[in-house]
Amino acid sequence: MSDKLLNVEIVSPEKYIYRGKAQSVSVPGSLSPFEILYNHAPIFSILDPGIIKIVEESGSPVLFAVRSGFVEVLNNSVSIVVERIASKEELNSNDINLNIENLNTLIHNSKYDKQEDIQKDILYEQSKLKVLKSE
Repeated sequence: MSDKLLNVEIVSPEKYIYRGKAQSVSVPGSLSPFEILYNHAPIFSILDPGIIKIVEESGSPVLFAVRSGFVEVLNNSVSIVVERIASKEELNSNDINLNIENLNTLIHNSKYDKQEDIQKDILYEQSKLKVLKSE
């Protein structure tokens, strides 16, 4: 194991989601997805719907689908605060596909100002499918 590890913490309004040491963390930044490695420059970024990938100290990947939130990197500590997040263990492909179908119907029947939020929900559901299909 390397001594060049990140301290990673993910929290939601309800609970701690993840806490541990990692080799790297990839996040869906609002301008672009990016990877955080040891000695990364300090940064604060809003998160878009997508996948958070943590490569743990052991080298094992841990994936989460995230709807929105933010990440702060400072002194090899990665703090992620999320609104909605899902791990592989929580997911069911039938539920996700039904959610996507319902959201696609909703987006076509919604006013223009709500379509952006619905599109983000669709991207979140699609991210869940990617996490579910990962190995």
